[in-house]
Amino acid sequence: MKTLDVLFVSQVVRALLNEAGRQILVEDGQRQDLVPIPFDTAAAEDGLLPVFLVAGEAIWRDVTGRGFELKLQRDLGALLSWRIEAIEAETFSCVLLSVMEAIAQVAVPEGVMVLDLARVFDEATARAEARRRLP
Repeated sequence: MKTLDVLFVSQVVRALLNEAGRQILVEDGQRQDLVPIPFDTAAAEDGLLPVFLVAGEAIWRDVTGRGFELKLQRDLGALLSWRIEAIEAETFSCVLLSVMEAIAQVAVPEGVMVLDLARVFDEATARAEARRRLP
């Protein structure tokens, strides 16, 4: 495994989100409004990037049987209280492809539904666990 440049990963994810042109949406639980998140914030290491990476890592583990290593740091000033400190993976491509797949799975006509990434993580993790239990 090699350590990837977090800033570079962030920049590429931001470019992908921008190029796709779909809003990045978070549901406000109390009002049930969809709140758009700017692409810069969505791709930031202290923004939504940790959520995209965790969901992507679960997909990669489901597909290959191995994940990549994410070092998360608790940061109460971050959007969701977590910051990406380091990404260790076999290749940059495996990280990017898995994040792209996670985003594709939660994209709807209105935009990318960020909170649905929890479902993507749960489903990918459940499939990987079920395969591990097979004889």
